Amino acid sequence: MLQRAWRLFSRGYRLQARWRIAEAAEVFDQALRLLDWSPDAPPRRGTATARLTARILISRALTLTYSGEAPAGMVLLDRVDRFVDEQDRGLLTHQRAIILQQNGRLLEALDCFDQAEPLLAANGPDWSYAGLFLNRANTLRDLGALGKGLENARRARELFAQLGRRLNQVKAQHVEALLLLDLGDVTKALAAFEEVRAEYREHAPELEVFVNSANADAMAYVGMYRQAIAHWAEVIAATRLSGDLRQAALGEFWRAATAFEDKRIEQAAEWAEQAMDSLYRQGNEPMAFLARLLILQGEFDTETEGSDFAGKVSRLCDALEQRGWYLRLNQARILASRARIRVGDLDGVEADLGVEQNGPGYEVLADGLARHLAKAELASAQGRDPMSELRAGLDLLDEYRVTFGSVEFQAGVSALGVQLSAQGVIRAVDNGDPAEMLWWAERSRAQSLRIPPVKSSSDPDAREALGRLRQARQELWDLQLEGESVTDALDRVRRLEAEIRDHDRATPGPGAQAERISPEAIHELASAHDTAVVNLFSVGGKLRAVLAGGDGLRHTELLPFTEAIELERRLGADLDALGRTYKLPSRLRLSVESSFRRNATALADGAWGAIADYVGDRQLVIVPHSRLAWVPWPMLPPLRGRPLTVSPSAEAWWRAMQRPHATGPAIIAAGPGLVRADAEIEAVADFYSGAQLVLAEKSDPEAVLRALDGASVAHLAAHGHHEPDNVLFSRLDFGLGPLNAYELLGLDQPPSHVVLSSCDLGRSTVEVGNETLGFTAALLHAGTSTVVSSLAKVPDDMAAEMMVEYHQRCVAGATPAEALAAVGEHRPWHPFVAFGA
Repeated sequence: MLQRAWRLFSRGYRLQARWRIAEAAEVFDQALRLLDWSPDAPPRRGTATARLTARILISRALTLTYSGEAPAGMVLLDRVDRFVDEQDRGLLTHQRAIILQQNGRLLEALDCFDQAEPLLAANGPDWSYAGLFLNRANTLRDLGALGKGLENARRARELFAQLGRRLNQVKAQHVEALLLLDLGDVTKALAAFEEVRAEYREHAPELEVFVNSANADAMAYVGMYRQAIAHWAEVIAATRLSGDLRQAALGEFWRAATAFEDKRIEQAAEWAEQAMDSLYRQGNEPMAFLARLLILQGEFDTETEGSDFAGKVSRLCDALEQRGWYLRLNQARILASRARIRVGDLDGVEADLGVEQNGPGYEVLADGLARHLAKAELASAQGRDPMSELRAGLDLLDEYRVTFGSVEFQAGVSALGVQLSAQGVIRAVDNGDPAEMLWWAERSRAQSLRIPPVKSSSDPDAREALGRLRQARQELWDLQLEGESVTDALDRVRRLEAEIRDHDRATPGPGAQAERISPEAIHELASAHDTAVVNLFSVGGKLRAVLAGGDGLRHTELLPFTEAIELERRLGADLDALGRTYKLPSRLRLSVESSFRRNATALADGAWGAIADYVGDRQLVIVPHSRLAWVPWPMLPPLRGRPLTVSPSAEAWWRAMQRPHATGPAIIAAGPGLVRADAEIEAVADFYSGAQLVLAEKSDPEAVLRALDGASVAHLAAHGHHEPDNVLFSRLDFGLGPLNAYELLGLDQPPSHVVLSSCDLGRSTVEVGNETLGFTAALLHAGTSTVVSSLAKVPDDMAAEMMVEYHQRCVAGATPAEALAAVGEHRPWHPFVAFGA
């Protein structure tokens, strides 16, 4: 009987270690029944039965905690205390510490860990002694003592390695990576997470969910809130299934916190209520208090807070501090200060906001951004200039952004400063200075373009993975053509894309960025080139423009912003419909054309009339608001036939205009599946002496990529795919596989002028930080000055005909904008746009 109970205990322990909580609990209960366990008749201390029963109950207490029943777990430990063998007291004390930590009682937990350490050092078992350092590392992480936590995690990893316990060693590596993440070394942490994921998949697949949890944190740390929320949804579902209701409740909390950052206020409040209820039921008061603070944050952001709001927040902060809980505490106290500022209660607020955190890590950054915002609000309330505080906050963000090599992360980071930049633009409009408005509008767009590309795609491992991805996509394409099942092939493509994306995200940044360009310098360059730069932004519910290049810098108010957004949506729908109706009945096509004409005229009336006199006959550069990224500006009636460029920012346009042009031979390449692709590229190649010509069927994307490096001009006639949910894998199809946007960032000297004679690749995905990503954006980021691409599907015949005439005008001396305007003037439904400069 005793031997069988030991086997059951060992099995339950293994199940618990692999996070199969419900199964482990059932096995422990079987063992206890076998031993006739009864709390009213405990075994006699010192017997083998007593020692085994104690160990089983100690483990069972932890499964109760994971199942959301921590108080019941503590009751079990109290019962064990009556008969536990003194050699096992270290185990008991250690388990008590774990349950206290899991329930948010961090200082008590830390004290128990310290008590357990000498007991375990003297009596073991060795694996539990090693585990103490791992669990204490988690507690120190929750307390914000990240350096000490890292020391404990590394000590645990070392001890588990000595014991040959590989899975435990990987768990220690996982906690070490989490601490690196909190310390701000996101790229190093992400690389470690992927090593941990590979180990979990081999040794304990059930634990992979915790890598998803870590990745959710990382996505939130770089402003990629939508991706973080998706990760949290996976974590919540998987942990509920395993029986770990405690972790599921924590996932509910962090999903709510991320949704609030993403301004999904209503959904976030619902999730926060759900998390708060779960956490209170489990006895985890500190995390329940944090969930309540989330709800209060939502009320503040929507200006629906009630009376004594600051008092409510402060009392929750005091309760957290009394329990030794400091996670997000500083941000909560800053919220209380902002609430007091809002109602004019300013006494002592400046002193409260003067206590700054120092050191590395995301929490310190988040505190700093919130503090600068609050200080700016205080300055405004006191009648002082808030701009220096807003600038200081965005400068912090600039330093953070350059630590990332991933363009996705560089773009996402801008989301962390949206409130700061928005307040700056509002204040600038209030001040009435167009130069100041332009400066602040530029602080909230295309920040990633200021950072030199990190060529992570040139890494040998990345190149090898890209080669496998091309093969997988080719296999997928062949199966689709044959009408076969594509499920497995599609899964392989997705896995390879994830592998490459993870490699890119783990790449460190350059630590440098381009200097900012002054509004005066932008105005002077525009004037010198007889160009008007129209910078669109929104304040006070109105679409506005700062104009440069004409008679001084000027600010003008345009149409209501919601109206502009709705017209952009309609134009996008019309443009898509036009792309689908080339072979449909003429009556349907005429109906779509009529709708497009009405919407284009309405947007032109609202946006063009107020600026037409200023622009005059000048060439036009439009820097659109991110919500207007898909407007086909050349198709608006008053702009048809006018040389026009769309640029992600005025600074990006200025830099592109000043950039030396590549001088290598032109590359003219085609992909399969286009009716006139080879004829098109042969005609275009005739305009460029020494051009490299790549015909469709055997076109090699790697050869095309090599030829792009240093080319003066590139013309690529291939089917294009914009991937809104995976923008780095927006691509062009060539005969031997796709050329991905991600690969363009590895070019040493990208072509100065690129023409994408294909569908959709002028489209972009707008990240929450108002940055745009996509194939065209990748070329601009790599350093291409001008990209001509399409916002929608375009018939092969029209594209071929237009592009031949376009290049003819370019070699005759026209700028890309002039050439496109001339060839498009009598083709009113073409969707091509010149991007950049």
